[in-house]
Amino acid sequence: MLRGSVLSYDWYKTAEGQGLLAHLTEPGTGYRKVYGMLEQPSLPPSIPMHQFKLFLVGRSGTGKTCTVSWLAGLPGWSYQLGESPGVRVTHVYWPARVTNRQQLVTFKLHLWDAGDSAVRKYGHVYPVCREGASAVILTFSFTDRSSWEELPALIQRTIAPGEGMDNILPIVVGNKFGNVGENEVSQAEVLEAETNWNIPIIKVRHSGPGPPSTPGSLPEVATALNTICEQLWLAKHRTRQNVEQARI
Repeated sequence: MLRGSVLSYDWYKTAEGQGLLAHLTEPGTGYRKVYGMLEQPSLPPSIPMHQFKLFLVGRSGTGKTCTVSWLAGLPGWSYQLGESPGVRVTHVYWPARVTNRQQLVTFKLHLWDAGDSAVRKYGHVYPVCREGASAVILTFSFTDRSSWEELPALIQRTIAPGEGMDNILPIVVGNKFGNVGENEVSQAEVLEAETNWNIPIIKVRHSGPGPPSTPGSLPEVATALNTICEQLWLAKHRTRQNVEQARI
């Protein structure tokens, strides 16, 4: 887990980065655009696009849908009433600079979010979500210690060997971070887990009670997206390197 070893985390702040982000932003609201299945942003064709499918796993109420909305830059992202019905696929575009190549790239993340009831009721939902996935986002809540304590077993079940999940990249997202009085998981525990598991743990701050009118803080969302995209890039190139070595 090497953060900052491949992507420039502050590049989005430059004039070049802001210019590309403008292509992904609604001029009237300043929020990032939401794209449908057949839509895509108008970006320079010289910038290569790398696509990855990710699916979300976590107990009901740990913020799977909020995580997707937060990463997509949607207003009202932290206000979710009840669990998500069925399956929702959200496309998130994120431009970045690969530092060792000095190359601009765009990441297209296909985020698959299924409600727990749909997964339990329909046996095909979970296999469809994980089919062809490059990574899994496992969620827990900083205000629910049991969701944190379940993570090791959840990781083992999700990427169990022999089920075609060996090459799935695990990424952990902790929601409702920030209020020390309500947090049931300490920073020290998170840092220790990151070291022992070698898995990045992304912390999401909630903006407070009630439906907020603005998206999450861009610096925090940008750090999260850069972390996710960088880990995907590293995993993809590790897999390619292993395949090439196996052919020799």
